[in-house]
Amino acid sequence: MQNEKKVLITTLISLFFFSNFIYSQSKSKEDLGNLLVESIVSNDINSFKSALLPKKVVLEFQENNTPENKGKEERDSLMIQQEVAYDQLVMPQLEQNFLDLVKLNETYEIDWNQLKFVLLYKGSSKDEQYVPFFIHSKLNNSDFNHFYFGAVRYKGAWYLTGDMEITKDEKYAPYD
Repeated sequence: MQNEKKVLITTLISLFFFSNFIYSQSKSKEDLGNLLVESIVSNDINSFKSALLPKKVVLEFQENNTPENKGKEERDSLMIQQEVAYDQLVMPQLEQNFLDLVKLNETYEIDWNQLKFVLLYKGSSKDEQYVPFFIHSKLNNSDFNHFYFGAVRYKGAWYLTGDMEITKDEKYAPYD
């Protein structure tokens, strides 16, 4: 049972790295990136949360990826554990990441002007309606020069799928 919990938590975190809540939908990677930047600059956690993949969708993906050799009771138990893990582990981690970027922005007065969001990586997916990406934008006139985040295009809309990152040096480069 302990190993199943570890697998469950690892799966959830992995899913969020390539996949996350709903209030609004972004029509493009630029809309999503601008929404994230606006939420950081204005310290608006509700706006940030609106960029996340809906919880219902995340749990649905988890249920679809649960091994089929599990009995109904065991599958139901795993789904309850996944929902609890989402609420108690994943959301607090994402909220803390957001607050860390807000603090970084306030401390260093990051220049968010003239952003161009570029797709660094396109992930693979079993579901054609769900396509993961890793996005980058260069920051100008700041101590920090790079803004990264994972996103997913789900049924034509763009959502944040995990932690955002601001770095001084280039940390990730596009695949050749």
